[in-house]
Formats: sequence, structure tokens, C-alpha cells
Amino acid sequence: MVNEITSGYIFNKEQLQTHSKIYAGPGAGKTHFLVENVKNIITNNDAIAKSKSRKILCITYTNAAVDEIHKRLERYIDYVEAYTIHGFIIEHIIKPFQGDLIDIMKSDFNISVSEKGKITSQIEGLGILHGIDKEEIFNYIKRTNPGKFDTDEFNYSKKIMSDVEVDNNKFLSSISTGEFSYELKASNKINKEHIVPIKQYIWSVVRKLTHDEILYFGYRILEKNPTELYAMRVKFPFIFIDEFQDTNPLQTLIVKLIGQKSSKIIVVGDIAQSIYSFQGAKPSDFKSFCIDSESDNVYSISGNRRSTENIVNFCDFLRKADTSVTQNSIKIYANDEAKRISESKKIHFIIGESDENRKIINEIINEGAVVLTRAWAAAFDYIQNIEESQAAILKKIYNSYYNTPINIRDEIVEHNNVKWVRAFRFIFKLWESFKNGSFIDMLSALQIYLQIDAKYITPKFIFRLNNMLRNVFDNINDSSITYEIIQKFNNQLLNVEYADLKELFKGNINEISVFDEQDRDELTNNVKTLRWDTSYKLFTEVFSANSKYMTTHQAKGLEWDKVIVSLTPTRRDNINISDVFSKPQLTEENSSDEFMRMYYVACSRAKEDLYIHIQSGCTKEVIVSNLNEYIRNTNCKLEYEFLPI
Repeated sequence: MVNEITSGYIFNKEQLQTHSKIYAGPGAGKTHFLVENVKNIITNNDAIAKSKSRKILCITYTNAAVDEIHKRLERYIDYVEAYTIHGFIIEHIIKPFQGDLIDIMKSDFNISVSEKGKITSQIEGLGILHGIDKEEIFNYIKRTNPGKFDTDEFNYSKKIMSDVEVDNNKFLSSISTGEFSYELKASNKINKEHIVPIKQYIWSVVRKLTHDEILYFGYRILEKNPTELYAMRVKFPFIFIDEFQDTNPLQTLIVKLIGQKSSKIIVVGDIAQSIYSFQGAKPSDFKSFCIDSESDNVYSISGNRRSTENIVNFCDFLRKADTSVTQNSIKIYANDEAKRISESKKIHFIIGESDENRKIINEIINEGAVVLTRAWAAAFDYIQNIEESQAAILKKIYNSYYNTPINIRDEIVEHNNVKWVRAFRFIFKLWESFKNGSFIDMLSALQIYLQIDAKYITPKFIFRLNNMLRNVFDNINDSSITYEIIQKFNNQLLNVEYADLKELFKGNINEISVFDEQDRDELTNNVKTLRWDTSYKLFTEVFSANSKYMTTHQAKGLEWDKVIVSLTPTRRDNINISDVFSKPQLTEENSSDEFMRMYYVACSRAKEDLYIHIQSGCTKEVIVSNLNEYIRNTNCKLEYEFLPI
């Protein structure tokens, strides 16, 4: 039985004696629900209020969501710990139980690791071997495995070596049979005899675990040591998990293991927003999640605080085959006039790529709309004032280098794991600070990218740096080639006139590198043709923290007044765009349903105005007939229009 509740609902003492699952759609106030119930437990539950060591554990999907929980629970922070699932496992299982970790490495993979130094997680977004010289890796492996390697044989890239890791899928499959199997997986480019030595180097010397390995060893430590599992249960009598539909099977096993005794698990999620199948998440896992079939409670929050009635009803249309949540708008308005204006706004459809349609879309973007696309490269179709030939180069760069559209901007902006990206951002930071006469910003860029020691920053240094930059940026214009400007900077560093500046850079850095060992010829050739105006727009408009262009995956959990949805399915999505309107299905575990869920997530980001741009593959007639049929069957308000009118 599913019990209908609101986001302001507070569990009573009896309800907190059991595990709970809450279905909650977009804009339902999931975080509000979580925060208010955490406050209630802290205030009224003796297990927390009268204990200095027992805490409430909150697990959510992103670091941004963790920060939001910390912010909302600032007054209660002594009683709460909030993490991503990986952060929780690292801090409470991997780090404290290093002896168990090393024992499991030996028992499962026959890899001996010393107890000298902590084994922790990789830096998110960076390769696990980032910053390590390949020769150093080879020398270690050759020294510890005499006779197995010769110089010609060991020619793997750091990227390929970083991909050697525990095979979680193999392990999960073995659990169902009861015959546990522990294996390492690797690229078929790596000789089988080299897999274990490479992993031995990573675990013994680098002392880092991949994200998948964090899950594997977290589970194995708890499973193997009942004492540690008991300690976990005692420390966290209540565990709240948000966005549970994004949890993969091994994460779910860890949660169930902890929740079998003592700890009460409260999970919140939405099947229709499960869009992380590439990480192993399945809609069915949330639907079937249960720890105690006899007593677990199931609830549903149907209210949507975010969007207008038209938008909510349109999203209900997209998920009509899913009966877990049918939402209704409970959007709060300042007054009746604001409500009247807001609720009068229709769903806007724009079909085709005519010049008139492009003009309309540009006007909407200039009014503050955010564009959501299937893949990052598709954003280039919407960035204004970029020549078609330059936009084509950007797409080539994307397609030649990246394998997935997921979280591309996060990886590039936050972690700078691609050297040409790092170089471009650096030169733009310097140029902006030089142009604006801001020495503080200039020094900030130097400290971040060149790691210059602050103690060497003197008036003389600033004066000479300013002269050097004047030489770099002299006669720069929109048509300048960004790569050539970076080279100018490098040449100035190598100029004997500025040798003293170069010497002040920590590590005696000679130049700002644009390419690394993973870059392909096609990529480097494309990068070298990017003009200053194009690449600058790329970094200021696409890669900025408040970008108007992003993928649906990046947009998850966010909201805006105006949203343009432009999701074009690829061949791997196994769906036509017309199917979105003629036969929407989003509850199964296939590629077409996941595309539908992405479409649903994208549309549900809009608060006031939802614009749906369909480039091709669907007609006005298909949309009209299916929407009108849905309106007749449900008798709901769902007003829409086609632009231009």
C-alpha cells in the first residue's frame, strides 16, 4: 500500500521504527522533506539527542546536494553527517579499516600491499595515474616483476593502465549464484600477465582506488567483518538516502547490509528520473527496493512546488505509463495577479530549423532561457555569433576526444584533466585580468595554474609580469588563433629577458602545455584552428558555472524560469522523436525508455516557460493528436501552442 503524503510530512515515532521508501517526482520538495524529518529526529529522538557519538547519515548523489544539506542543517550539524555514497564509504569504511582492505586485496586478488600510508580514493575527474611519469611506473613494475617485462612490450598509455580495476559486474553476477568471483578487468590491449603488476603498482605506490573499487571494497569490508558492520549500525541509527533511483546494485547491497539490523533506512527517489544506467542504476531497483517486506512503509509525494500547472500536466503526459507518481502543481505565487500571468503560459513547441525559428530561439535565450541538450556537442547549435566552420571544429574536438556526454563540463572545468582545456582557461584568465588591470586576478590565475609561491610576489615582479603580458596580448583580436597566443606566452617565458619570472614558477615550469599523451592528431589539428573569439565564447558561455547550455545529466536537480529542451535521439537511443509523444514509456530498462526519462527530466526543470524545440523527425499533427487525446482522457488543463504563431 502506498500512502500519500506532502513534502512537509513528519514521521512519528512508530513510523521511524521501520524502513521507508518515498516516491517523489521533480519539484516535490524532496530535500525539504529530508531536512525537516532530520530536524524532527534530532529534536525528539533520544538515540540522537542524548548521544555524542550517534549521528543521522544523509547520502545524496552530488557534492552540490551534500553542500545544500549542510547549509539547511547548519544549526544541527553536530548531529548530522552528509556525503555522497563514495564519500561515505571512503570516510567510514575504507580509511578506518585499512587492515581489512589490505587483507581483502591479498585474499581476493593475490596482491600484497604494505600498510605504509593510507589507501584512499582517486581525485574525481582525474585519471588515477594523473601526474605520474610513465617511466616511473615501468621501472617499479620491472623491478618487482623481473623477467616479465621488456621495454618494447610495455608501451601502454596511462589512460589504459588507469582502467585496470575490480570487475564489479562479475562480482555481482557471482553473488546471485553464491559462488563468489573476484576478478580484475582491463583493456584487451593489456597483456593478461601485466594486469596484476599494474594494479599492484596502483594499490601499493599510488594508493588510490577507482570509484567502482570503493564500492567493491566497502561492501567486502562490511560483509567480512561483523564487528565493523555493527559499529556502523550503532553510529548511524537513521540513514536518509536521496535520489535513490540513481543508486547502482552494489550501492544498494551496502545499504541493505547496514539496514538488516538496528539502522532505519529512508530512501527517496523517482523512477522517471533514473538516467544513470551507464553507472549501473536501474529503475526496477528502486521500485523493488525493500529491506523488510513485512514492515517497510511506502509513501508518495504528489505535489510539485516548482512548475506551473501546464508544465506539470505535460510532464504527467510524458510519464503516463508510470503510475508511481502523478503530480499536481502546488506552486506558490506572491499574489493572484502573479498566479494569473504564470498559469496563462502555454507549453511552446518550435518545429524545424528555419531562420525564423532560429531567430525566435535566440530571442528566448537572450531573455535568460537555458538550453538542455542530449549531448554537450549539441549546445554548439545554439551558441550565437559563432561561424558555422568554427562550430564544426568544436564538434570535431568533442567527437574526437570524448566517449560520453555525461558530466563533460564538470570534468573539464573543475578538474582540468585535459591540458589544452587548462591552457585555454589559463590564457583567458590572464587576458581578462590584464585587460581589466586587475593584478589580484592575474596573480590568482598564476597561483592556480602555475603554482607560483605567494612570497615571491613583489612590486617588481608585478611590473615585469605586466610588461611580459603586454607583449603576449599586443594586437590580439577576435580572429587571433588561441593556440598561437598560448605559444606567444610560452615563448616569452623562454625569453632570456624574462628568465627570472620563469624561475619563480614552482617546479621550474617551462611552458603551458596544450596537449598530452592521450590527444590524437585530429584533436590537436582542430584545436590549433580555434579562433580567439570562438574559444573565448566556448569557455565563458558553455564552461562557466552559470552556463545557459548543458546536458540533461548536468541539469538534474536544477531549475530555471525558462527552459528550451532540444533532445535529439542518437542511434543508440533506439527511439524516434515522434515516439516521445505517440507512445511515451519510461519505466523499462532499455535505451528508448532511458531517452524518455531524459526527456522527462529536461522538461521538468522549467518553472514558468517550457519551450520544446524539435529539429526534425516529428510533425505538428503527431503532437496535437496525442496531446488532445490525453487531455480528453484525463480532463486536465494542458494548453500549448506552436511558434511562430
